[in-house]
Amino acid sequence: MIIPPNQFDQLLQQDEEAFIQRTMDAIREAHPTYRETDGMRRASVLAGFKRARRHGLEADQDLMAYVLLMYRINPNFDQHPQIAAMLGDSSLEAAERWDRIFGDDFDEAWFEASAWEFRDGSYWRDPDERSSPASTEPVTDDDWAELVVGLKQAQGPGPYPPATPAQLAQAREDLARAMEENARRTPADWEARADEVAARLRDHGKPPAK
Repeated sequence: MIIPPNQFDQLLQQDEEAFIQRTMDAIREAHPTYRETDGMRRASVLAGFKRARRHGLEADQDLMAYVLLMYRINPNFDQHPQIAAMLGDSSLEAAERWDRIFGDDFDEAWFEASAWEFRDGSYWRDPDERSSPASTEPVTDDDWAELVVGLKQAQGPGPYPPATPAQLAQAREDLARAMEENARRTPADWEARADEVAARLRDHGKPPAK
């Protein structure tokens, strides 16, 4: 039997479930405390595969690299204008577009795409579901784990220990308490809070007192 050359690049995908599990194993090894449940990781892998294939990527290593970049950079890294423009350039073959985004002239784009301010967590989801109306399903432990991960990231660089059931329960209580407090705040309260935050940001940029 003669196997076409391009099929050698897709051998792992012949068993889709095994390929998903291998990609999840790579995520666990490289990012052991990020998106902490298997359900979350699996959803991320499936979303990444679908988006990568829509960019024309087909090889096993490219699909896996695409998902790992979602973890290493940001889940929406491909939405950075320079990266998106290259991946969408139909005048080039998909493999060449993919190779070019790793050139030196994309260094600044990767730096910007990795910023916390650029992150859009909705890109962990299936691209066909991102624009769907908000779900009325009950909030799951995966949803709460995602919230806890986001809170940890906002506090500074990792590593982040896996969320425990107690932390998930505390997150629920903290969110409910915050919602109650916000509901009681007046416009004057919000204005005072905004002034406080603005002052803190100004002070943060000042050199330390001698």
